[in-house]
Amino acid sequence: MNNTLFIDKYTPKILNKFYLPTDIRNSLNVLIQSDCLNTLLVGGMGTGKTSILHSIVKEYYSGIEEKIYMQNVLYINNLHEQGINYYRSEVKTFCQTHSFVKGKKKIIMIDDIDEINEQSQQVFRNCIDKYSHNVCFLSTCTNGQKVIESIQSRLTIIKLPIIDPTIMYQVLEEIIQTENIIIDNRAKDFIVSISNNTIKNVINYLEKCKLLNKDITYDIALSICSDIDLYTFEQYTEYIKSGNLKHAINIIYKIVNEGYSVMDILDNYFMFIKTTDKLTETDKYKIIPFICKYITAFHEIHENDIELPLFTNNIMKVLQ
Repeated sequence: MNNTLFIDKYTPKILNKFYLPTDIRNSLNVLIQSDCLNTLLVGGMGTGKTSILHSIVKEYYSGIEEKIYMQNVLYINNLHEQGINYYRSEVKTFCQTHSFVKGKKKIIMIDDIDEINEQSQQVFRNCIDKYSHNVCFLSTCTNGQKVIESIQSRLTIIKLPIIDPTIMYQVLEEIIQTENIIIDNRAKDFIVSISNNTIKNVINYLEKCKLLNKDITYDIALSICSDIDLYTFEQYTEYIKSGNLKHAINIIYKIVNEGYSVMDILDNYFMFIKTTDKLTETDKYKIIPFICKYITAFHEIHENDIELPLFTNNIMKVLQ
């Protein structure tokens, strides 16, 4: 039995395996071959920015063992929250040392550079000016407007398109054929619809289907491809539509008592609203702003389950 995770098995490792427009793929290949990799990949969530970044590094050091060329790479992820002193000292030290690979530059990979403060971005701009003869600078961002102009002007900017739904279906079909997963068409549509245009989500959902080791119907997909059983949300919504506030609140608190946070509940209810056929598009249009409002409030101010009855009451007013 192969114990490799689907995400490792089906995430592309080379550029030709990514579902990229031909012009973007050709541009990246030219940059690799010309040894001019100072590049900024701009794209939304799920466009594959980080995976593409790693594949660029792999192809740049083609023919060299990973354990050797990784000594030549400094990977910086904004989530680590390194301070300005890290950027000034560690990055400078890395840039000043010679490459471990003959004929190749060192590489600094910066994920989510738009989340790094302006002062730290200025440090990178200085490094680009001073060390480009020895180091390539590869970075990604979601919002290009948050990247200072002096960095943008020094990097080749490549904008990645949103993944088209037809590509999502293509990936899904390739995996179910390879893994011999039997899944009905309605379940396929559901999996794609809740994936948020992210191939990784499709891959993870299909791994759940594979582990279940049975024919996957829509009802089964509904139960395994969401953190909270979507049938519970169907019942919750029906009570709201019928004006039964007490029973609706009881259901939402039942979910809380199962260990889910308020944010978990709102995120999953948002997914349910987008995919359900129990509500008209007009009703969905009315509900979604309230969900977004509460998610924003809980994220920025506080998270308290006492707000859930108020949320439920507001949704009931909207639908009546």
